[in-house]
Amino acid sequence: MAKIMSLFTTIPFGLLLIMGIVYSRLLMNNYLLPAAIANFSYGIYGIGLVLSWWFNRSRVFFMMIVLAISQYALSDLATAIAIPAFSRIIYAAICILLPINIFIFSLIKERGIFNFWGLGRFGIIASQMFYIALAVTSNDDTLLNSFYQEPSLAVDMFVITTIPQPAILVYSAAFILVLRTQLQHYSYMNNTFNAVLVASMLALHLKAAPLAIPIFFGTAGILLIMAVIQDSYSMAYLDELTGLPARRALKEELMKLRGEYTIAMVDIDFFKKFNDTYGHDTGDEVLRLVASVLKKVGGGGKAFRYGGEEFTILFPYTTSADAIPHLEKLRMAVEKTPYAYQKRQMKKTKRKPAVKKLSVTISIGLAERSEKNKETEAVIKAADSALYRAKEKGRNCVSK
Repeated sequence: MAKIMSLFTTIPFGLLLIMGIVYSRLLMNNYLLPAAIANFSYGIYGIGLVLSWWFNRSRVFFMMIVLAISQYALSDLATAIAIPAFSRIIYAAICILLPINIFIFSLIKERGIFNFWGLGRFGIIASQMFYIALAVTSNDDTLLNSFYQEPSLAVDMFVITTIPQPAILVYSAAFILVLRTQLQHYSYMNNTFNAVLVASMLALHLKAAPLAIPIFFGTAGILLIMAVIQDSYSMAYLDELTGLPARRALKEELMKLRGEYTIAMVDIDFFKKFNDTYGHDTGDEVLRLVASVLKKVGGGGKAFRYGGEEFTILFPYTTSADAIPHLEKLRMAVEKTPYAYQKRQMKKTKRKPAVKKLSVTISIGLAERSEKNKETEAVIKAADSALYRAKEKGRNCVSK
């Protein structure tokens, strides 16, 4: 439960709450609003399309298109098309199709936009538009009523919201499925998709109120833009395998250092043996195991993935004497966290595969800034030399 609640205290849902408060204030003081605010969201979609194309985030790109088309169909297009069937069907159709599209595009892999894969995704959107156009122009009750088939729920939802009951079920299912994916594999992007579902549902629920559609759809667009920026930042500064800050982030942190500080270089003992004996998948899992321990370093230290099986820990404003106790705790924590290796079976059998506990240890070398080593490069080199001495001593130790 704590893990689920933590998802709702993140930036996407925080921004959504702020925009809800802003919307309520604007609704009470709409005489202060410029006339152009009703269309501000289209500018957001335009920025989002450019950014998502530039950073190759096809999921966000197609969600932006769906939001823009939905808003246009509910506002400008609804007044421009003088066909009663269109006015009758469009709201219910979008209430059902919008969460389906958000869910579908949250699942697809990033395989580009203007290529074969992107053409298929454009086709998904175009096929829905074609279906609605066919239903409207043919005035076929079978096609039109497909969005109004009300399931028998215990509560009459029309008293609570004008969103059709089928759409409420679709929104609920989409939210639960995206939340499940988020709990299994946490990512800022997945958390944003759920916030977009909530924002779009609020917009549709408040459709009759002034500015509800552009404000909450626009908020969904802003959330997606933030997700693109955050995702791009993560790729540049975070190591995908371990989740630790990567070497680029380390370089920037080194530039900020001044005064006294300590740098520790960490190496997994006999890591090549893990790879050669048990496979690279096991090696990756060992890296994740060690990284999960290094994340908890105390004493103001911060761990980074340096490369291969090496990690770096920075201790700003800390002497080596003060850093050693914290490094010893890390070393012992890794030693006490054995890796449970389970051999993968090629054939399906009822017999459970044997589990073998592998001992994982680390060697650590550290150095502090001194008159001899004034520059960060010199301190890192001294820490590397200390790491070499730790290996010569028999590994699984801390050396200065």
